[in-house]
Amino acid sequence: MVKSSYPITFLSLFFLHLPLAEAKEENLKLVTSTGRAAIISDEQTQETRSRALEDALYSAALLGGAEIDGFSSIQAGTQLDDHFVVRPSSKIVDYDILNEHSDDLHYAITIEAAVGEVRKTECQNRPVNNVTMFAPVIAIDNEVPAWVSHIPTGLVKEIYDQMAKKPDVEMINKADVVLDPENLTKDLRYSYKALTSGVTKIRDGDFAVSTNITMNKIVQKEGFQENHFVDATIKTKVFMDSDFKETQTVTNEARIPIRNVTALKFIGNATSPNRSKIRNGFLNLVLEHVAEVTVAMQCTPLAAIMVAREDGLHIPIGAQQGLRDNRLAVVSNKTIPWTILRVVKTKMNSAVLKPLNRKRSLSQLSGQKVSFLEFN
Repeated sequence: MVKSSYPITFLSLFFLHLPLAEAKEENLKLVTSTGRAAIISDEQTQETRSRALEDALYSAALLGGAEIDGFSSIQAGTQLDDHFVVRPSSKIVDYDILNEHSDDLHYAITIEAAVGEVRKTECQNRPVNNVTMFAPVIAIDNEVPAWVSHIPTGLVKEIYDQMAKKPDVEMINKADVVLDPENLTKDLRYSYKALTSGVTKIRDGDFAVSTNITMNKIVQKEGFQENHFVDATIKTKVFMDSDFKETQTVTNEARIPIRNVTALKFIGNATSPNRSKIRNGFLNLVLEHVAEVTVAMQCTPLAAIMVAREDGLHIPIGAQQGLRDNRLAVVSNKTIPWTILRVVKTKMNSAVLKPLNRKRSLSQLSGQKVSFLEFN
C-alpha cells in the first residue's frame, strides 16, 4: 500500500444551485422579520441599531426568496466538505419599522417589508368591471339586402348580453343615451333637462363603451359567377373614469358571404349560404369582438388620484371596483421615490390608503396618482 506524504485536495467535484424558497418577482408580498445585533460596550447605540436593521432587512429579503450556491470538495483521504452561500433572490421595495427594543446584550428591530419587484404587467386582471353601454351608431350600405340590414340591431343586443354573461362584468344599459363626453362632463346644475330627467354619469374606475357597426355590400366577379358579400365592421370605443377618458378602440372585421349568382339560377341558389349560416357568421364576429373588448377592460390598470386627509389618503374608487382591505398599490414618478401603499379602509366607491412606511409625508403624496398592483 502506497501512502502519499502530501495531502491532495480535489476541489469543485460538483456544484449545487438549489432554490430555498420560491418568490414570484412580478408580485410583491409583505413579510415581517426581526434583526438583532450584539451590544458592544464601547460601541455607539446608533451603530448597533444600524447593524440590527441591516440584519432585519437581510432576513426579510430571504423570506421573499433565496438561492443556495455551493460546492463539495474532497480533502485528503475521504473527508467530504460542503460549502454553501445563501443570498436573497428578491428585492426590498419599501419597509416600515414596527418595533425596536434593547436589553443588556442585544438590540432588536422588527420590520414589515414589501419584497419582490414591481414590474409593469401587460394585464392587470381586474376582478370587477362596471360597464355602461351607450347608444350605438349603425351605418348600412343601401345595397345591403333588406333582411340583412335589420341584423345590426340584434347584434347590439347580442354584444350587451354576451358581455353581461362574463362573471367579472357588470353591465348598465344606457342605449338611449348618446355618448358625448363633452356634454356629459359639463356643469349641468342649471340645466332644466338634467334637473328633470337626470344625467348619465359613470364613476371613477368604471367604463363606458360606444359601439359603431357598419355594413357594406361587396360583389366579386369570377367569369360568369358573382359572389356577394357583406363587409361588417364592429368598432367599440372604451372610455373610463368620471371624465370619460378614451383608453382604446377595439375593431373587428369580417367578410360574410350572403349570395352566389350564376348563369344557372338553381345552382346559384343551391350554393348560396342560407340565412341561418349568415347569421352565425355575424354572431361569430360578435363573440370575437366581445372577447377582445373584455380583455381590453380587464387589462386596463386601476388607478386614482389621492387626496390627503387626517385619517389617510382618500381615493374615489372602492369595493365596487374590486378593491379590498390590505390591497397594495404603488406611487413612483420623477418627484416621488418608490412608495408602497396599503388599503386600510374600503367603502363601496371610496377607499383610504396609508403608506407602508409611516414616515412618508401624506401631504407630499396628496395629488399623486396611485396604481394598484396586478390582481391574482
